[in-house]
Amino acid sequence: MPRIILLLTLLISQQVFSQQTAQNLFSQYRNSLYQIQMIDKESGNKSSIGSGFRVSDSGDIISNYHVISDFVYFPDKFRMQYMDASGNTGSLKLKNFDVINDLSLLQIDPEQTSGLPFNLAESLPLQGSNIYSLGNPHDLGMIVVPGTYNGLKKNSFYQRIHFTGSINPGMSGGPAVNGLGQIVGVNVATAGNQIGFLIPLPKVKALFESQQQIKVEDYKTHIQQQLQANQNKMISEILSSPWTYSQLGKARVPEKISDFISCWGGSNASEKDVKFLSVSNRCRIGEAVFLNARLQTGEIEIEFEWLTSEELNTFQFHNFLSQKIAFTRPGNLAGKNDVTNYRCQQDIVSNQQELTQKSILCARAYKDFNDLYDVLFISASNDYADGSLISHFTLAGVSADSMKQFSKQFMDSMSWQ
Repeated sequence: MPRIILLLTLLISQQVFSQQTAQNLFSQYRNSLYQIQMIDKESGNKSSIGSGFRVSDSGDIISNYHVISDFVYFPDKFRMQYMDASGNTGSLKLKNFDVINDLSLLQIDPEQTSGLPFNLAESLPLQGSNIYSLGNPHDLGMIVVPGTYNGLKKNSFYQRIHFTGSINPGMSGGPAVNGLGQIVGVNVATAGNQIGFLIPLPKVKALFESQQQIKVEDYKTHIQQQLQANQNKMISEILSSPWTYSQLGKARVPEKISDFISCWGGSNASEKDVKFLSVSNRCRIGEAVFLNARLQTGEIEIEFEWLTSEELNTFQFHNFLSQKIAFTRPGNLAGKNDVTNYRCQQDIVSNQQELTQKSILCARAYKDFNDLYDVLFISASNDYADGSLISHFTLAGVSADSMKQFSKQFMDSMSWQ
């Protein structure tokens, strides 16, 4: 009983301490917290909101890129505005942004600032440390959310901090701080159930310390340079990683192509009244680079499916395969204003392992970015009358050279057992 009482006392004391820390942080830094608003010029009303925080006496403010993406893409239709803790509003200037890590560096008139700016921490906290997320959820005013630092998200290409705490809409771009009020990350996303994600301190420091100022006419060029560097790094890592293999029906296919691409297997073997057997292995990165509300890129997915049937005749089976191929879609979101229509090439090819497939390779170009494409590949094997291997991949935002290199390695990776 004494141990239980002691444990409860410690828990209550920790909660009280956390609440007091949160209150102190809000009181001390409230004047350096802002709501970031996108204002539709035509209507004069705000179209979206996020959060931001001041990190210098000269008016530098950190937020997310996705909070101000409308202005980047449509500077003639939107303007940026801040609202401070007292309800005062003013104009914002965009100095720089990082689309890959979803960060933006803004600036307000230094004469309109008051109070202490946030300081960047020297390093990330220890695993299990208490940290605090600040922001403006659902346009309800600034709040502080206590939580726990759980280290960097494992097996992720786009580095994120795993935060145990509630990050809600409107808190995007707000700061996450340690008990001293020093910045350790930036709110960026939530997976629900007290699982949040933060952009880690080193990415924030890199943008702030660069102090590069991008002109409005160079926004798209700046995005293109970042996208090309990112996709070159990603595809290079995938192609240089050791691919592991497993059996799928009568085939041997890649089971894993990179640590940052997760894979799952599945089948319909337990289902009743099915006329075919489907066994699959699906892999995808599960993350994307947000460019605007209509366009996301940086995604990769691959899929292998063994299909066989004892009930369908040859004609029915091949008709079924044709339908599977016809309904394959790209893995990323893109609109007609951002990409061209797909152009496709169809062929029957045999790879180095003498596996023959009827394949379709399609690509669509990005209208604003030279030498960046979305790629869609789908193929079906022709070597067995009673079974077929369906193979598929999509790549979002890659160069023509990366498309060719990945396609070749993917095609040559399959073989019969």
